[in-house]
Amino acid sequence: MKFMKLGRDDSCVVCTVATPVGTWAHWNATHRTVTCVDCEAFVLQPVGSRRAVTPAGVALKVKAIDADSVPAAEVVVEVDVAGRSAMTEYNKRSIRERARMEQKINADAVWRVELRERRPVLGRVVAAMTPKPTHGPESQSTKAWNTGSEGERRVAEVLASVSGIEILHDRLAPGRGSANIDHIVVAPSGVFVIDAKKYSGCLEVRDKGSMFRTDERLYVNGRDRTALLDGVRRQAADVRTVLGDEWDHIPVRPALCFIGCEWTRLKEKNLRGVVVVWPKALPKLVSADGPHRAQADAIVTLLRRVLKPAK
Repeated sequence: MKFMKLGRDDSCVVCTVATPVGTWAHWNATHRTVTCVDCEAFVLQPVGSRRAVTPAGVALKVKAIDADSVPAAEVVVEVDVAGRSAMTEYNKRSIRERARMEQKINADAVWRVELRERRPVLGRVVAAMTPKPTHGPESQSTKAWNTGSEGERRVAEVLASVSGIEILHDRLAPGRGSANIDHIVVAPSGVFVIDAKKYSGCLEVRDKGSMFRTDERLYVNGRDRTALLDGVRRQAADVRTVLGDEWDHIPVRPALCFIGCEWTRLKEKNLRGVVVVWPKALPKLVSADGPHRAQADAIVTLLRRVLKPAK
């Protein structure tokens, strides 16, 4: 494989994340495939490996240790990529924004030429006084998708270090269009549905109630983010529905994991039935012992079959 800057748009053969032109990636000239930086180090696994998990949360099975000798179709049996759908959306939006700006720049260049041709003197003056459009920073709405993907990958890295659990990343919520579930952990103590959020600023819980009524709310950087609790509870309810009556004795716990926040006294908090936790507390949360270790494989098999990977 050759590590190079891509000369055309492509996508990673392992995780299928888009690799736009200009991206640094690994190029396999034999099979004419691209492998992104996150996945490349984990393609070369021993023969017969049951499961490999990359720092980016890619769970895969491989059939050989020589990536250059294996057809692309045989490399991946199963792919679980944390943040894939968010990164795919970010790439789409970023490419569209860049294309729109290129169109404006090209149109401006044509306008300046035509103006100087029509009005040689005045046209030069007007053109000189008119600012040229340039490539500026991406819009906040576009950057938010990249930020979200980074948060999901960070949580996946933390979870990958925990033994004795099974993890599903970036799964479509059933019956809710493109809505996704960031992480599902099947552990001895039950199932955890984890929503990753990468925010800046101080995270705190404020009691907005009265003397006679408690009303605890979640604030990040001074903004009320309590609605996030409803979102992850809804995801947990989706997983609960998938498990059905056969597994109704298995607890399903929703959790919000915040990346990049300033944590004060709060490191882990049960708020309205949701565990609000920082990344370093995740391993302890999901690795607690429990009576459901024997059911883990069957539960994971069911969840993988019903909850399809997001794209």
